[in-house]
Amino acid sequence: MPFAGCSLLWVEMFKEIKNAGVFQFKTRIPIRITDHNYGDHVANNVFVEFLHEGRVRFLASLGYAEKNLEGVALTVSELHVKYARQAFYPDSLDLEIAVSNIRGTRFDLDYRGFSESGELLIIAKTEMAAVDYGTGKPVRLPEAFKSRFA
Repeated sequence: MPFAGCSLLWVEMFKEIKNAGVFQFKTRIPIRITDHNYGDHVANNVFVEFLHEGRVRFLASLGYAEKNLEGVALTVSELHVKYARQAFYPDSLDLEIAVSNIRGTRFDLDYRGFSESGELLIIAKTEMAAVDYGTGKPVRLPEAFKSRFA
């Protein structure tokens, strides 16, 4: 079983994110009635869309876009999600985002999402890879970006 130890690693990763103290960005994303699934709660795939929306807002707050982070593009190379509680219309998702684990061509974004009443709804992590969209090959993260979070 090649992935036998992964669930334990993920448990620890999610604990770290849940208990982290510093998040560089916070945004509120309203839940729409159309975000509900047949179970009458926000669909799991919609939470992933909320992560994407939050990530775009976070990068924009820094003057970046996924297609241009100091001249390089970003792509999601990994996504890990822990759904803590169901969410419902007409609530909102208060999403917190932090940069972590910066390395040569990649970094992580950690997410925590809460209901308006403060209940934890979601914990997630995306690994972001810097790429040259022309070639599709990985490139080094720009020092100007890395130094913002050193």
